[in-house]
Amino acid sequence: MSKSNHRDRQFFLARGMFSLAAAILIGLVVWIGVRAGGPASAGDDALMVQPATDLRAAESTTTPLEAESPSESATSSPSASVSASPSASASSSATPSASATSSATPKPSKTSASPKPTATKTTTTPPASNDLSVTCGFSSRWDDNFIASVTVTNNGTKAHNWKATVTYKPSSYSVTGGPWNAKPAAFNGNQIELVGTSSLSGKSSITAGFAGRKGAKGSAQPTGCSVVATAG
Repeated sequence: MSKSNHRDRQFFLARGMFSLAAAILIGLVVWIGVRAGGPASAGDDALMVQPATDLRAAESTTTPLEAESPSESATSSPSASVSASPSASASSSATPSASATSSATPKPSKTSASPKPTATKTTTTPPASNDLSVTCGFSSRWDDNFIASVTVTNNGTKAHNWKATVTYKPSSYSVTGGPWNAKPAAFNGNQIELVGTSSLSGKSSITAGFAGRKGAKGSAQPTGCSVVATAG
């Protein structure tokens, strides 16, 4: 109950203050109006001043000046012609002519193949072997070993290259060393071929040889020998 009474008291107090303020405001407005346009005093006579004749005549003849209209030429409109077209003429002719030439490079025509050079075999006729002779045997032998000797003689006057062939019985020997004064050309079963290391001059001889071992069959005695002149 006390809260309600207190609230009502505040409401009436506020309403009274607003009413007082409104009355003061109205009175102030009335006072200002009386002061500004109040009635003149009774003793004051109204004074009317008539304008001179010249002024009235001038007023009737003077044409009032027309109010000069503000110049419309003074346009304050800023030129809005902002060229918003940065020339976007991106030249579409961006055609670096990439015209792929369809004309293929002509293939070289197949010409008739040049004939291959024929390999000419030059056959050199060996010198006559009748200038050469050969003897074969042993220079020494002991137990089952031996030293074979092959002597080649040039009976002519010209130098000759040579190849000697010594023949044995099959399985009658085996080579264990050499040769010397010659190069081994072949050891084919029962034959041995020796080639001279240099040409044999005319009217001279050379002895070549090799070391061997007797085989199970035979005494390693050569059965024959021969010599031929070679082209070198």
